[in-house]
Amino acid sequence: MNPGTALSGGDITSDRHETKYLVPMDRVDGLARALREHVPLHRFTGENANALPGAHHYITTIYFDTPSRRHYRAAASGPRSVKVRAREYYDIHPSLAEVVTRADEILKYDPWLWFELKRRGGGRSEKRRFRLPKRDVPAFFARASSSVRKATSSSELEEIQAYLAELDEPLEATCVVNYRRVAWQSPDDALRVTLDLGLACYAPPGDLFTRDLPLERGLLGKPASVLDEAVLEVKARLGEPSWLTEAIHRAAVAPLEFSKFVAAVQSVHAHA
Repeated sequence: MNPGTALSGGDITSDRHETKYLVPMDRVDGLARALREHVPLHRFTGENANALPGAHHYITTIYFDTPSRRHYRAAASGPRSVKVRAREYYDIHPSLAEVVTRADEILKYDPWLWFELKRRGGGRSEKRRFRLPKRDVPAFFARASSSVRKATSSSELEEIQAYLAELDEPLEATCVVNYRRVAWQSPDDALRVTLDLGLACYAPPGDLFTRDLPLERGLLGKPASVLDEAVLEVKARLGEPSWLTEAIHRAAVAPLEFSKFVAAVQSVHAHA
């Protein structure tokens, strides 16, 4: 199994204060205008980056938990939690719909899952991540549950494997979440703001790690729930700037404890 390629956590992912808001859809445009005036739009520019303009960026997140739902219970009951998740990113180009000959030509993705261990407590979050071929995920869990691989220079990979090795239960995919994301990020990485639209929760498909196609929204089955509001997340190392506080005040939304993971488990397993 290829152990994946490590990604450095960086300032914006390593230690930051994180605040969340649920924004009614009729107030999203006003917030987006304020953000565009102060912070540049952010898009991935690394390996295999999609340079075409006008893309809609989507994220599919797979959340993992133990049979006893250890991670869900911690996230739902207290301020401190650990989440184990994997993300696939893909872009859709609506502007190309009239000129392409195949439906998949308006969609771009890489067959990687970005595997993450996220710790949250006291309003702060810390994340470790690395990428893994989708088909290698089951083998990764099998190795991590028996021993921790030492033959790697990736501190992120070692930390995640060490955490998984300490668990006394196996991990399995428990729910899947998909949404469109618009992101803004300051040049110094001190502020990142994301707006997630159309958040939908799904039960994990049986071919989650074996399909060659992306984990695209239309191929995930019938959603267990779809959120009516947008999810606004402010991630800051130096505190929320005054212009953003004013924009949020004008939108008449208040900070709240909201977890995509908790919401997805509750909707997917409501009748389990």
